[in-house]
Amino acid sequence: MSGLRQSLCLLLLSLAAVAAAQTPGLEGDQIYRVATVRAAPGAFSDLIDWARSGNGDEFYVARHSQGDHWDLMFIIPLAEVSIENPLAVVEPLIAFQEDMFAYGPEVDALAEAYADNRLIHIEVFAALPGKKAALLEQRRMENNYLASTGQVENMIFDSVAGSDIDVFTIGFHKDLAAFAASGPDSEEAGEKAAKAAGFKNRADLSFYLRSLIASHHDTLAGPVD
Repeated sequence: MSGLRQSLCLLLLSLAAVAAAQTPGLEGDQIYRVATVRAAPGAFSDLIDWARSGNGDEFYVARHSQGDHWDLMFIIPLAEVSIENPLAVVEPLIAFQEDMFAYGPEVDALAEAYADNRLIHIEVFAALPGKKAALLEQRRMENNYLASTGQVENMIFDSVAGSDIDVFTIGFHKDLAAFAASGPDSEEAGEKAAKAAGFKNRADLSFYLRSLIASHHDTLAGPVD
């Protein structure tokens, strides 16, 4: 094992206890390699065709619709850490690639959500210095709020190496209409749910989040099939 690979393995193993913490199905200690890529000019169709060949088997792919600057996000479950580039075979089709390693939910939970939904909402966050733990907890608090108001909870991924992104979440929705229609039954219900989840009030979901982050990007995407 190379020195770089060994160092990366030790880093991930030392942080395993942090990721093992919370809601089954939404968090976990499964290691993923996550790659966001932009296709080379004229190569998008070929890259999509290649992505279909391994989708749901070797990896899961989100295709950008609107939001951030990437074209595809590859979510690659790993049995062990590897510094090998799993997309090297299609390197001529890629103009830009950014990789990270992250802890996330069990593969079965991801696979089920991916198969059953047509809209993927991805949020990525860079925490302010010293605020990553609080940011992870805020994401859990928001999930509690979403659950109590009948909305879709987000899968939480804890990035540990490779990118300036500290946390990202993925929400799987049936379609755009379902995503847009979700929300509490009333203002009063929303306020009550927010306070029960640990926020000052409903508006604090946004204000508290922004007190913890240096940057935040949203992307709406769909599965590749």
